[in-house]
Amino acid sequence: MAVTIDLTRGEVTEFSGSSEEDINYAKTFWQSVQLQPPVESRLVSSDIKQRLRVAPSASQSGAMVHMWKDEPKEERATREFLMRAQTMEKLEEYEKMQKFAKAMEEDKQLVKKHREERIKKEEISRGKSTNGKKKVKEAFVENDYDNPHEETYEEALRQLDQFQKNKFGEDSDSD
Repeated sequence: MAVTIDLTRGEVTEFSGSSEEDINYAKTFWQSVQLQPPVESRLVSSDIKQRLRVAPSASQSGAMVHMWKDEPKEERATREFLMRAQTMEKLEEYEKMQKFAKAMEEDKQLVKKHREERIKKEEISRGKSTNGKKKVKEAFVENDYDNPHEETYEEALRQLDQFQKNKFGEDSDSD
């Protein structure tokens, strides 16, 4: 089978000295090779919707400024109002985010503080902290000594009787 392909003419393929059946097979083959895949199977569509927008040239942006100067005062005032409103919304959102960040930081500090306290308590309860042992022993030893300001049971009863006499009179004892 002799096939002559003329690359200058992309559409024409000439088959000379071949049977009709071979020519048909070859045509079918070349048509299948040249077909583009269906749009659904392409990863990126060449559709205009997927193309990136082109930035306006410097001359166009200057034209926009001139166009805004020529617009009526009502439209300009409306546009400026909308721009100010949008700026205010962005500032409010920024302030809200700052408050949120501050609250998060405070929460982190509080969690850190609670964690440190918990760790100290755990160390004391496990007996790992020597400072904690000394403090507990000191507190226990201080409580063992008699406090000179403590009253005895008899002294407390005497003061209670004296109070009742002063408050209710001499015959307040109903026992």
